[in-house]
Amino acid sequence: MLKGSFHSLLLLFPLLGVAQPQGTLIDRVVAVVGREAILHSELTVRTEQLRQGGGTVTTTAICGELEDLLYEKLLLEQAAIDSVVVDEAQVDAELDRRIRYFSAQLGGDEKLEKFYGKTITEIRAEFREQVEDQLLVQNMQQRITSDIRVTPRDVQRFFNSIPADSVPLINAEVEYAQILREPKPEEEEERRIRRRIEEFRESVQKGEKDICTVAVLYSEDPGSAKECGELGLVPLGTMVPEFDAVAMSLKEGEVSQVFKTQYGYHFMQMVERRGEYYNARHVLMRPQVGNAELLKERTLLDSLVRTIRSGEMRFHDAAVKYSEDPESKDLGGVLIEPNNNSTRWDMSELDQQTFFVLDKLKPGEVSEPQLVVMPDATKAYRVLQLISHTPPHQANMKADYRMIQQATEGKMRATAVDEWVGNRLESTYVRLNEDYRQCPFTHDWAREVDN
Repeated sequence: MLKGSFHSLLLLFPLLGVAQPQGTLIDRVVAVVGREAILHSELTVRTEQLRQGGGTVTTTAICGELEDLLYEKLLLEQAAIDSVVVDEAQVDAELDRRIRYFSAQLGGDEKLEKFYGKTITEIRAEFREQVEDQLLVQNMQQRITSDIRVTPRDVQRFFNSIPADSVPLINAEVEYAQILREPKPEEEEERRIRRRIEEFRESVQKGEKDICTVAVLYSEDPGSAKECGELGLVPLGTMVPEFDAVAMSLKEGEVSQVFKTQYGYHFMQMVERRGEYYNARHVLMRPQVGNAELLKERTLLDSLVRTIRSGEMRFHDAAVKYSEDPESKDLGGVLIEPNNNSTRWDMSELDQQTFFVLDKLKPGEVSEPQLVVMPDATKAYRVLQLISHTPPHQANMKADYRMIQQATEGKMRATAVDEWVGNRLESTYVRLNEDYRQCPFTHDWAREVDN
């Protein structure tokens, strides 16, 4: 029912996940940028995050983390000079988002407070300045690169600058579309399951059965059944809207009426509610789909395939009219690769069943109906159309323009940042502790400017 170099900016509350060094350590300043100081403790947190993320903490890596901090402090210094501020409401919203995230990860506000040794109010107060600084850094980064516009000439120039032996090799890629049909249970099966779960709910309500026993023996939610149907503390928005709505209507200990979601029929008992979080036990029972319903959807898809192959209907139009996949039907069935937000899929990243179907098709061809198992373990039928197939090749402007365009923009943004840092260092006071003056920095941070 669950619906770059500055990587540290993406972390939430860094100190929450970092074990602090044992023993007594007197903090010290390791660098100053304008009026912004960098403490040894800040650098220690960054390197510990790197270690916990699987990185190797070498001298070069520590220097890299320090340069990230130097860059961030330079942005904050410039933000102060330019009187750039962030809206209080934006800071509050970001604090709320991060606290909700960590509370969910740790199992609720109480466990978050116990873990950190502070109340939620104190945690918010402690991290408010840090979050505000991070938002300021993001705003300043956007200012530096906001005027960048990539033209086709820029893309061509960038591509021409790549040495011939360094042009990347692109794996085989495909664009494809699908028409998906999910069989529906018969009305009599719907009524049967509804009556059965109503009986269980009534027995629990009267105290004749324990909801834990009912969930373990009969619930069809594999994630919670073995836990007596208990979900654990979850924030609003984690479950489907119908589930959240029922949960928010219950008092602790209260048992809900039977209700329906896309997964089947449920009833729940509220365990506890804490603001926008709740923990409930629930029982799920699904109406079963028989062979007759599956055959009905296959027959429909067989008919559609014949119609498409004869030219009487385009695959795009058939998908819009008949497909039951909400993410692709309005796109004519075209599947979007989520990581790159692109219609092109690396064939090596496809699931095995999709790979073997597409591998046998030529561009424009449509597959026979295929039985597939959905993420919720239900069965469905689909047909696929191969739109295009690009064999393994060295990147070129014709086949890979969008990828090269993105790389061009990335290069231009990096150049703009480098130029901005270089210009600001000419007039910004920077002082480094002697221990770090020999670091192999990208920029000349060791050059001191007295202003």
